[in-house]
Amino acid sequence: MMSNELSIIVYSCKKNSAMWEPFSLLFRKYWKDCPYRVVLMTDGIIDNMNDFVFDDVIVYDNTWAKMLKNAMRKVKTPYVSLWMDDYLLCDYINNQDIEKVLWYAKRYNAANIKLVNNAWDEEKKIKENVAMCKKSRAYSLSLQIGVWDARILYSFIVDEWSAWDFERKGSLISGKIKQPLLTMTKYTFPYEEGVRTGKWMDAGVKLLRRHGYDVRKTGRPIMSNFDMAKVYFKGAILDINPSMVQKLQNIYNKIIGK
Repeated sequence: MMSNELSIIVYSCKKNSAMWEPFSLLFRKYWKDCPYRVVLMTDGIIDNMNDFVFDDVIVYDNTWAKMLKNAMRKVKTPYVSLWMDDYLLCDYINNQDIEKVLWYAKRYNAANIKLVNNAWDEEKKIKENVAMCKKSRAYSLSLQIGVWDARILYSFIVDEWSAWDFERKGSLISGKIKQPLLTMTKYTFPYEEGVRTGKWMDAGVKLLRRHGYDVRKTGRPIMSNFDMAKVYFKGAILDINPSMVQKLQNIYNKIIGK
């Protein structure tokens, strides 16, 4: 029986449709008893949509924010979890763990609960395995997997925003959200980000290889060792000084006119 509490919204586009097969392969493997509706948000579809794990497909071609708002209006659940099409499950999901997260969301009237903990993000512990997150700073809002109060998210996002605007611009004004931003401190959702800047990362390649899937089928290149070194270097800097990383990103986007 499908839950009416939470929907998983996977945002993608027709151009990235080759990712839907590996996403579905691992989702079916590690969360075959998922009680939450899995909804694909995309600007277009392909012929074999029944081959994938999605319960519903919402087709709408617009900005990321308008597409997300449209999806939330259609799913009508009080909570949503936002996923990218390259978020690949790498271990089994226990439904009780997710139900506990939902309980915390209701108990503390949270706008968001992150399921991937970053120590620099914590402001104060409010329970043994739950902490308050800092607002109005770099990456206060993150598109890593978490649980959102759909009503709060809907009212906060700006129609013109891209996903990256949400993290960059939205984080800096997240103090406007009155409800707390939380993070789980003792539970990390088991997934790998398979692709970065259009290329397969090493962890995603190895994960899918273990399941007999050749990532070359997707048509995406695999990162070189140099590419991976840059990713790890950026991640190390982010752990030390997330504000500096976001400032550099903002400068870069101004230079290229975004």
